[in-house]
Amino acid sequence: MNIKETLENRITIISDQIEEYLERLSTRERIMVIFTAVFVIVAGIGSALWYMHQAAENQQKRIHELNELITWMQMNAATMKPVEDASLSTADKIQRTAQSMGLSLSAQENAGKVQIMISHESYAVLGNFMTQLAQLGLSIEKMELISEGGQIKLTATVV
Repeated sequence: MNIKETLENRITIISDQIEEYLERLSTRERIMVIFTAVFVIVAGIGSALWYMHQAAENQQKRIHELNELITWMQMNAATMKPVEDASLSTADKIQRTAQSMGLSLSAQENAGKVQIMISHESYAVLGNFMTQLAQLGLSIEKMELISEGGQIKLTATVV
């Protein structure tokens, strides 16, 4: 006998026992037993669904709080300067600023100047990036913006 047949036999035996039990009861008792069984099953399912709903709602609140925290951290990361900020090279300052904004860039250092190339879909983000570089005391010697296929490519020389 395989598992399926064993399970079918047990279900058949249990249903036969329930039928015999219900046949021994009066009509009124039979209705009460069936009604109570249905009520308990519905209450159990409803309770389980309610607890799952509460857990999902709590997780949604937690996600919202974490998103707010991440947004706050992204907005304030550039203004929080490490103690050894003065010892950082120009390339390191640029890289940290880009990382704090979630941007990736390529940079080449040449004779004290750093040429950077960065792409993003928003002029505002690139403008904010350049503003933060200026706040760090870096000056932009040359800057070029080119729009290519929905992306804005920024090429700049920073001193």
